[in-house]
Amino acid sequence: MIAHNQSKTDNFNQEVDFDLVVVGGGINGAVSAAAASAAGLRVLLIDKSDFASFTSQQSSNLVWGGIKYLQSYEFYLVFKLSLARNKLMRSYPNQIREVGFLASLGPDAPFGRLLGTFGTLFYWGIGLFGTSAPRSYSSKRAKQLEPILKTGRKAVRYYDAQLPDNDSRFVYDFVRHARRLGAEVANYTELTAAKRTDVWNLTLQSEGKARTVTAKAVINTAGPFASSVSTMLNSPTKAGLVFSKGVHLILGRKITQTDDVLAFWDEQGRLFYVLPMGDRSMVGTTDTRVSDPHTEVDQIDRDFVLKQINAQLEGDQILPSDIISERSGVRPLVIENADDASTSDWHQLSRKHVIETDSSSAVVTVLGGKLTDCLNVGQEVVAELKKLGFPVTKPKHWFGEGDQDQKAAFVKLVLDRSQDAAVGNRIAESTWRRQGPRGIEILAQAPKLTELIAGLGITAQEIEYIARHEDVRTREDLLRRRLPIAMARSQKEIEDNGPLQDLLDRLGL
Repeated sequence: MIAHNQSKTDNFNQEVDFDLVVVGGGINGAVSAAAASAAGLRVLLIDKSDFASFTSQQSSNLVWGGIKYLQSYEFYLVFKLSLARNKLMRSYPNQIREVGFLASLGPDAPFGRLLGTFGTLFYWGIGLFGTSAPRSYSSKRAKQLEPILKTGRKAVRYYDAQLPDNDSRFVYDFVRHARRLGAEVANYTELTAAKRTDVWNLTLQSEGKARTVTAKAVINTAGPFASSVSTMLNSPTKAGLVFSKGVHLILGRKITQTDDVLAFWDEQGRLFYVLPMGDRSMVGTTDTRVSDPHTEVDQIDRDFVLKQINAQLEGDQILPSDIISERSGVRPLVIENADDASTSDWHQLSRKHVIETDSSSAVVTVLGGKLTDCLNVGQEVVAELKKLGFPVTKPKHWFGEGDQDQKAAFVKLVLDRSQDAAVGNRIAESTWRRQGPRGIEILAQAPKLTELIAGLGITAQEIEYIARHEDVRTREDLLRRRLPIAMARSQKEIEDNGPLQDLLDRLGL
């Protein structure tokens, strides 16, 4: 959905530092910067913290077509999201993988096997058959597939996609594309003041130092904080946001026998997952309306998640001691009229995005959305800039993994330097997924390759490269966002890893 006001800025002949400044380096900001840079515009992307350090680092790591929106008859949204998912899967054959969702049809499920079979077939069809075909299983066969499921429950399996690494790593790929295409990018840089004359004069604060830049337009992609930026820019939006808190718990073991996502319905009738995370499992999520986007996992959240998962599985109960790390974030859900925020039935709100353009001030604001729809956001932002009068060119390629021709040579290089074939394959797969052909340069000089983080395929060489070349300022930037170490390993495991700690000290982190 895109809205405009009536007037159009005409100050594009004035010399400025940038054509546009993108405020907020989550997924919407990163794709906006990459797409606009590819269209020939001079772009500055800023974030007051690290890139993808808020909403965009707290997702379920899923790239999905929104099967649950079929229940609310939002067929066009599901169609659009499914096509976006298919496009991402084609463009990122390593960073995004197809994954099965084995949905256990327990007493809280809104339908039985027959309707579930029809629904998953319809979902497959509305997505133009972009994934593997769904299947339906008897209770006996479902139990054979996943022995921890409750006995006597039938199941259906459908397919979507998942990020094997973390969501924030995927966001950073777009930041990297934007820089490659000529953008300036700056994390830990906050917009503190804005004044509009013929152009925007923007005061930026970083490391205690202030600088002022000029720009023809501002793209507001501040996520849950978009309204604060809109106020600073004196460019209010008609649409507003409400926040739904979601919590995930990461367990210190993999509780499933397959790499499927296990899908259930909790006691509130919402989809609830057990998601694979390498050699660990992640469970969640919750859905609690909150007024403040800053959230933490509390005991009520832990108790709820453990109660839901233990009610769905047989065998050993999952205990609080099994939790090695936690994630808590908000979903910014769009409401068409900001004045309705207090009365909206937020459970019925979907993860669509809205783009509003204030032509008189040259401000484009992106509200809501989800990772799956990110390419559409980038394209729509460029279309809005074109309507504002920017001389956009035919975009260069601004997303995707590109050439895979060197992958086989890279895998051989890694295996030749690894004493264990299984470890070597894991290093090759995970390094190529994150670095592509850069991995050859990163690992080629190491006579011997070993996992610094056992089970994750992460080497000391890659950690050092990331620390020096990927805008890392803190340990959390490195261990939580550029790499999934702090998600898949407990704090104690990280602290007890002597070689890792020595490397971090040497890197000054």
